[in-house]
Order: sequence, then structure tokens, then C-alpha cells
Amino acid sequence: MDAKEFGAKLKEIRKKKKLTLLDLKERTGYSDSYLSQIENGYKDLPKPALIRKLSVGLDISHAYLMKLAGYSESYLDVENGLVRYEGNERVKDEKFLNKMRTIDVKLPCIEEVKTENGEHAIRELSDDELRRRLFDLHDLLNMNIDLYYKNEALTDEKRKKVKSILELIFE
Repeated sequence: MDAKEFGAKLKEIRKKKKLTLLDLKERTGYSDSYLSQIENGYKDLPKPALIRKLSVGLDISHAYLMKLAGYSESYLDVENGLVRYEGNERVKDEKFLNKMRTIDVKLPCIEEVKTENGEHAIRELSDDELRRRLFDLHDLLNMNIDLYYKNEALTDEKRKKVKSILELIFE
């Protein structure tokens, strides 16, 4: 991808997120005129440090923007410390290959249920139920949370389409 294509995609992402250049300026620390030059392809492809700030400012995946700018997976591995070198030989660091980390995720912890007599009641979900729901597509699609596919937020219409496709597959 060249600088012009990258800039156009960056502008598209910014506009989808309903951000102005001034908003992005505040989030990244780069001037709105400089950001405009990037978006319009008047600057070379950004360096990784700028891409990191753009990803934070746009609230999108750093890896996604790096790939969009044409940086290889191996560059990301080196940048994230997943690779080390012995002489000129590239060696994956085994301690990172299966590394997992804990993150905090906020999920709705109550649900509305109908009782036997038809009344509505609120029930609190257990930690085990919340863990299961975090990875259950049906529950995720029905929660009032932002869901994404390839960095694009799912609209209500797209959620319905995904549910319909899943029902065709599984039911």
C-alpha cells in the first residue's frame, strides 16, 4: 500500500469514528495540518511510532494499522519483544509463544428474566456465567455492548444478519 492509499484508509477510519482532525490532534499530539497531509498522501508512510499514536487516537488495533502501512508480522514481533536475535539468526522467544494475560472486561452482570407467572425479574449472573457469556456468540450478539468485525463496529442490522447466519448453521 502506498502513502496515498494508507492516508485515504486512515481518513475513512477517522470519519467512521466521527472524529475531526482536531479531535485526532488532541488524541495524538500531532498538528491537524500534519495529519491532513498524511490523510491526503502528501507524506510518506508513517513510521511505527506515529502509527502507534494513531492507533491509540483512533482506538483501533496497532497491529491492524501496521499491516495497513505495509509493515510485516516479523516487524511487529520484534517491536513487541517476541523475537530475539542470535548473531544474524532470528529466534522466536519460547516464553512468549503461548503467553496469556489477564485483562479487565466490563460486561452486563444482570439479566431480565420472566418468572413462571409472567412477571419480569432481575437476576444477577455468577462469575462462571459471565465467563461463558464472554465467549458465547449468542450472548455477545444480544448484549448491549460494542462488537466489532475487522475493526468495524457492528450495527444492529449487521448483528441481526450475523444471528440469522449462525441460526442457519447451528439450528
